[in-house]
Amino acid sequence: MTRKLLVPFLITLGFLTICTTMFAHHGTAGVYDFTHRITTKATVTQYIFANPHVQIYFTLKNDKGEEQTWGVETVSPGNALANGWTKNSFKPGDQLLVSFVPAKGDRTFGTCPQFVFVADGHRLGGNGRCGMGGAAVDANTLPVKPGYTAVEVQMPKDDRKRPESEQEQ
Repeated sequence: MTRKLLVPFLITLGFLTICTTMFAHHGTAGVYDFTHRITTKATVTQYIFANPHVQIYFTLKNDKGEEQTWGVETVSPGNALANGWTKNSFKPGDQLLVSFVPAKGDRTFGTCPQFVFVADGHRLGGNGRCGMGGAAVDANTLPVKPGYTAVEVQMPKDDRKRPESEQEQ
C-alpha cells in the first residue's frame, strides 16, 4: 500500500515544484521602480511581436540632451491582438509620446507603457494603471524620474476610443 501512495505523491510533488517557478516570473516588485515615471517624446527603433511579451525599443533624450535607447515590456502577443495591436502596429522611425515606469537602477528598460503616435494622435497601450487589485499603481500620478524632468511632455487625455484591455478590467 505504501508503494502505491509513494509514486503519486512524488509525481504531485514534482508538479508543485514546477508550478512554483512558473508563477515566479511575473513578479515585478524587484525589477521596476514604481515610485517614478518617464513621459517624453521618442522614436521607435525596434518592435518585437513575440512571446512571452511584446517589446518596443525607442530612442529618447534625457535632461542633458543625450540620446538613449530604451525598451519597454508590454503584454503577450495574444493579449496585444485582443487589444487591437498587430505585428505592424509600430515601425522604426515612428514618432511617439511615451509614458512608462522605468526599471530600478541604471537599466534602460521599463513597463506599464502608454503610447500616442505623434502623426495622428492614435493611442496604444494601457491607461497607466500598473499591477492588479489593491497593489495597482497609477503611473500617471507618479513623479518624473530625476534626469528626465526637462523632457517631460503632456500626454493627451485618454478618450478610451480603443478596446478595453484585459489588464484594465
